[in-house]
Amino acid sequence: MQALAIIDMQRWMFRTPERTAQLPALVPVLNRLTAEFDAAGLPVFDVRVFHQADRSTWSRLMLKYDYSCMIEGTADVELVDGLDMPASARLIRKTANSAFYGTNFEEQIRALGVDRLLLAGAFIDGCVGLTAADAAQRRFDVILVEDAIAHGNALHRAAIFEWLGAIYELAIVTTGSLRAAS
Repeated sequence: MQALAIIDMQRWMFRTPERTAQLPALVPVLNRLTAEFDAAGLPVFDVRVFHQADRSTWSRLMLKYDYSCMIEGTADVELVDGLDMPASARLIRKTANSAFYGTNFEEQIRALGVDRLLLAGAFIDGCVGLTAADAAQRRFDVILVEDAIAHGNALHRAAIFEWLGAIYELAIVTTGSLRAAS
């Protein structure tokens, strides 16, 4: 069985002009992809970062620079405008880059019989890329949906896709090729 994970499509992630500029193309693609999975009865996971204001969940760099972000209950953690997650989407709450670190994500997808994991969201040079590497190490077939994945820095995008494809033999597809194959 396959599942789709939409990673970190939260307001704070798209706070810079370069990142915000990606949303008009990205959001409609994500909405179509999640709707197709939902209509087919396939699991959709809404993976998001939530930190606590008391600093107990902050990352090393948040602590080093005393930089508060992604605090539960703030606008930072809300989905970007226009993103329509299906009501059936399962929320994965995380405090680190990989969706697997410190969560029950692996247990949930294994319990569903998932062996193929499609990844989309933010960012290939961040949480999507690290989740992809972790998923491959856990023996899942990983598919990166290239036109449904944002980047934090355009200079890294192609290199990270190439590296993940080469090192972990991950499939890199577009939503158009997914529809053609189904």
